[in-house]
Amino acid sequence: MTDGFEPMKVVFDTNVLLDSILNRPGRQDALKLLMAVSEEKILGIVTANSITDIYYLARKGIGDQASREAILDLLSMFDVAPVDGEVCSMALNEPMSDYEDAVLAVCAAREEADYIVTGDQGFLNSASPVQTKTPADLLHIIVAGEMNAE
Repeated sequence: MTDGFEPMKVVFDTNVLLDSILNRPGRQDALKLLMAVSEEKILGIVTANSITDIYYLARKGIGDQASREAILDLLSMFDVAPVDGEVCSMALNEPMSDYEDAVLAVCAAREEADYIVTGDQGFLNSASPVQTKTPADLLHIIVAGEMNAE
């Protein structure tokens, strides 16, 4: 961005992106967050394993071609955080009951993310090393930040 503004970094949990792709409840907030990413109000990050999970789950609902197009859109908008052996090992040591959430949280910490956005109540109440927010809560933070910047 040209004004020196550094957008907050947000790692998106798979469920938020699937809400937008599959037209599930929560879609409106997910779409607003995607718009914030496309407008560079926030830097959106998705983990590499989320990309494959999204394709697998979306294909069942919207078919192969539409799923591939959705993945292409995500890859054009989001930074992709790698998931490697070190991340997988570190996640085993996180005090979180859900290993998949722990992998995402370790990736978020590595990326120095400000927040993880998720609709998963268990993740929201977990001991994640990076703050978790619901899509609605994150939207409030974005709006408050825009108001403070004026």
